[in-house]
Amino acid sequence: MIESKAWKWEIVDKDDKYWNSPAKEVYFLCQNWKDKGYSEFLDVGVGFGRNAIYLAKNGFNVSGFDLSEHSVKMTYEKAKEQGVSLGEIKVADMLKFPYNDESFDCMLAMNVISHTDLEGFKKILGEIKRTLKTGGEVYFTVGSKKSFWFNNPVCTYVDDNTRIRVEDGPENGIPHFYMGDEDCFTLFNDFKIIEIKEVRELTKHGNFSPHYHIWLKK
Repeated sequence: MIESKAWKWEIVDKDDKYWNSPAKEVYFLCQNWKDKGYSEFLDVGVGFGRNAIYLAKNGFNVSGFDLSEHSVKMTYEKAKEQGVSLGEIKVADMLKFPYNDESFDCMLAMNVISHTDLEGFKKILGEIKRTLKTGGEVYFTVGSKKSFWFNNPVCTYVDDNTRIRVEDGPENGIPHFYMGDEDCFTLFNDFKIIEIKEVRELTKHGNFSPHYHIWLKK
């Protein structure tokens, strides 16, 4: 299993609108989870806190973690600037969630749990299952094997699903796990699948970035 490596958040523009606005899916998930009576929320890989802060504003008890100390620091700073109270945001490795069994009603992991290899991805799914309450839900994204980066020969091969990105920026040297359609039928057998969809997002660089959006229930 490959060692986890933190994003280089220190070189990310802290005022970039993208990193200060919730992911568009979060608006729907927030209302959906409120309607279900969920309250205990975990943000896996908080980044600059864009999703955690939004959920806290909407009445959720928010916990979260990130491998980057800078990320955790900035999340607290941005929450304070907006007058938002968060629960404990920890520095931790996603290969071992620092929480007790059955702790959370709902979880979010946007472009986070794919930063590992196949063995690590399976371990993270086990941690999600362990810490979700029975009946709880998780929503996360994973890169598609149709991605430019998965098929780019400059990236280092790790296993049939994993490449290490080689590029300028915060993701240089970070492992990326990618899925194909066949993986949808083998990886999530311990969960009830609510929805799996493949989304092609147009990046600011003018490229399409294909990802799977995966919504599961324990």
